[in-house]
Amino acid sequence: MIWACILLNFLVLVAGLYYARKQGFQSVMPFTVSLILLLVYSLLSPVFFYMTGRETPLGDDGVFRFVGKSISDYYELGMFLNLIANTHFIYGFVAMRRSVATKGHELRPTSLPSLRLQTIGLYLLFTGIVLADLFISGLNPLDILFGSADEDLFGAESATNSHYFRNCADCLITTIILFAYMQGRRSQLLLLMIPAFVLFALMGFRYRIILTLLGLLIVYGSRSTFVGNIRHWAAIGFGLAYFILFITYNRWNFIAGHLQDLTFNPAEFEYTVFFEQTHGALVDMNLLRYFKENTDAKHDWGLSMFGYILIKALPRAFFPNGEKPYPSPFVRTLDDSLELPNSWTRTGEASLHYGAFYAAFGLAGYVILPLLMGRWIRFVTDRNPVEKPLGFLKQLAFTLALFQFITRGYFPQFVDHFVYLSLPIWLVAGSIGRATQPFYDSSR
Repeated sequence: MIWACILLNFLVLVAGLYYARKQGFQSVMPFTVSLILLLVYSLLSPVFFYMTGRETPLGDDGVFRFVGKSISDYYELGMFLNLIANTHFIYGFVAMRRSVATKGHELRPTSLPSLRLQTIGLYLLFTGIVLADLFISGLNPLDILFGSADEDLFGAESATNSHYFRNCADCLITTIILFAYMQGRRSQLLLLMIPAFVLFALMGFRYRIILTLLGLLIVYGSRSTFVGNIRHWAAIGFGLAYFILFITYNRWNFIAGHLQDLTFNPAEFEYTVFFEQTHGALVDMNLLRYFKENTDAKHDWGLSMFGYILIKALPRAFFPNGEKPYPSPFVRTLDDSLELPNSWTRTGEASLHYGAFYAAFGLAGYVILPLLMGRWIRFVTDRNPVEKPLGFLKQLAFTLALFQFITRGYFPQFVDHFVYLSLPIWLVAGSIGRATQPFYDSSR
């Protein structure tokens, strides 16, 4: 039965991608990227681990040897529930009729230099905010970069007693993408990317680099036709694959500032690290096992998913003794489900959003919430048509935030990312609106 679930899941996702192609991949950007992520995280990765005989969610390499419970009996149930969830997600999106705009809009060329200048100003502003927070906290990124400091930036506490300022690093992603969208020179774009990527790497924010590259790929891809640029896209694809594997394999050397230990030779990379970084479905299956074997484990009915949005947003001063009620019930359940030694600190493991849906609402979370999520994404897509510059940019920010939600499963963090990713767009929205002019799109 498991192979039937795998085949049906593949066909369902391909059907969803076919529908997205008919609509125009760019026109339904969040849906398209969600399907690609689901293809990797909810299908290809768990199939790889099933075929290689992975018995525990964390594997048996290094410190994880001989720890954790077996999920071998839950692959079939997990793949079946992923099939159910993906089917309802796609149905929720396609069942709503989409109104297609007949008029396109574009930015007046004469307005682009002013918009680019505003974007660079925002880039400098948010970079200054992040660096100021680090320096106030007693952390010097240059010392860490050159290996002359004992500490690192990964998980370092902020002197502001919050991460409101440090999370402005997300704003850098959007400013870089905005500069590319406003047709900035690629040499200048590179000057913006290098400092931001170095900062992201030192802070251990590998996924922020990936989000930036994804955003740039969408922006430049929207200006090209795939058929006429196969070699161009192949080169981009191989380049991105190498870069992602490079920063993944060398992640801890970047964080510690051990630049002399970086490995550049792709022959030395461990390519299975790709699946290790996308194994969230195994954590979902482990949650299925945990709830079945522990009858006293309780679903939190959305408290972590929705209630903790407010808890995360409020300053610590609003809580007794300045301590927020962390971790959330979902994170505690996730940690308990791994059943690792009590002396260990948190491993940072995350489920997919489907695992979060299940932890909140049980098996109904695999049916109702994916359906609602599909409708929610359709609503956002229709409200922000890509035919308008602001619509395109808002869809793009929403898409990048969804990347975190689907792959990490924590909705309050999605809200946090979405706000910071959208902030630069909101700040230049007035200028973009004044610089926008309509044109008739004869291709429709």
